[in-house]
Amino acid sequence: MTFYGGAHPGDRTMVDALSPALHALSIVGVRAAADEACKGAEATKAMRKAKAGRSAYIGESDLDGVMDPGAHAVAEVFAAVAGILESA
Repeated sequence: MTFYGGAHPGDRTMVDALSPALHALSIVGVRAAADEACKGAEATKAMRKAKAGRSAYIGESDLDGVMDPGAHAVAEVFAAVAGILESA
């Protein structure tokens, strides 16, 4: 994702949720990955400037306090997978 899209953690994109989730997934498991993805997505609310992704086209004042949609989607996917595995 970072290679082709150019986004890195801190750029206010889905990578802010995906990077910590994948790191946690490789160490502790799916539930921890879902938690880290959620934290990463929440952190995008405080990021005033988007450096990549669709949010880069939106003004800073409109981003304040709003979670990046791509990061939110990543967090929801990890939460769904964790829920499916926990109920199995």
